[in-house]
Amino acid sequence: MKLKNKFIGLAGLGLTLVFIVSGCTIKLGGGSATAEKVDGGIWKSIDSAETWTQKVDVPLTGGKVASIANIDVAKIALDPQDHNTIYLATETEGIIYSYDGGNSWQKFRSLNRGKIRTVAVDPVFKCTLYATTGNKLYKSNDCGRFWETPYFHQNNEVVLTTAVIDYVNREVLYLGTSDGEILKSLDGGKTWTTVNYIKGVVIMDIIIDPNNHNFVYAATDDKGIYRSSDSGATWESLAKSFKPFSSSNKYIGLVADKATDGGLIHVSRYGMLRSTDRGDSWQAIELLPAPKNTSIYALAVNPKDSNEIYYSTGSSLVKTKDGGQSWSSQELPFKRLCKAIAIDFQETNIVYLAAFKARN
Repeated sequence: MKLKNKFIGLAGLGLTLVFIVSGCTIKLGGGSATAEKVDGGIWKSIDSAETWTQKVDVPLTGGKVASIANIDVAKIALDPQDHNTIYLATETEGIIYSYDGGNSWQKFRSLNRGKIRTVAVDPVFKCTLYATTGNKLYKSNDCGRFWETPYFHQNNEVVLTTAVIDYVNREVLYLGTSDGEILKSLDGGKTWTTVNYIKGVVIMDIIIDPNNHNFVYAATDDKGIYRSSDSGATWESLAKSFKPFSSSNKYIGLVADKATDGGLIHVSRYGMLRSTDRGDSWQAIELLPAPKNTSIYALAVNPKDSNEIYYSTGSSLVKTKDGGQSWSSQELPFKRLCKAIAIDFQETNIVYLAAFKARN
């Protein structure tokens, strides 16, 4: 199957790396600009999104500092054992990582260019990492020093869209593809089996229920969500439970609500829906009134408080503390889109925003 338009191949893989620190001009990847004027990279709040600080420093030898301020970040992955360890999946510059809560950033010697779609961190051995780019899955057992390719899709046009690790059995992994496949490995990625194939869709995301790892959810681009209650052995469509909500099959985002057993929050063309029974039924969450055709780009829920939800629009960050009964809105701290929001699982007052490309 040909790749859908929304999944364009790897961006240009040429990488130039130039630092002219004395003048504060930085070129890292595709563009150059004065560091003070570039508002991309990562932004961090330590007061539950009241105030923000840009976190973009890249330490160099001799005490000099470069910046990731002009890098587009698509996803944020926190190490499940160490909340200060953060991995960024970028649009053109591979994986960027921090071991100190974003105060400083580094790049690996490999996987340091091109588009990364997913970074997954082993829940037991923090130096075991997985990443997807194009049709390939990469794995490192030494904190990113060396990477192997345990799997690649035989069709070069198929993209591996997402990867997730079972937090109970770290040898179990799932992959989603742009050709509608859900793949499962029982041996840490060495061998794979197709456990479900949904014709004509892109698997946008795969989520393992944080309170019961037997439940696995696969979100498609335009055919809704599929659910497995037996670790991927069998699957069912949740289309029936979405039927009362028009256009809810058009996927925008899905997150598991860890603080509520069976909790899910789904954003679609319809709006925002919440389930407390693993998708058997849904209730609409009224959003902040917004202009027609407002798009939602990112979604997050506090892992310790189901009532605290964040989402981003083209220019705003919107937050509720009472499960959607009331909302507050603030302008994003940067003049770009926000494609990812991450809430620290240990200190939930810490929130990260990923800046992604200038707004149209």
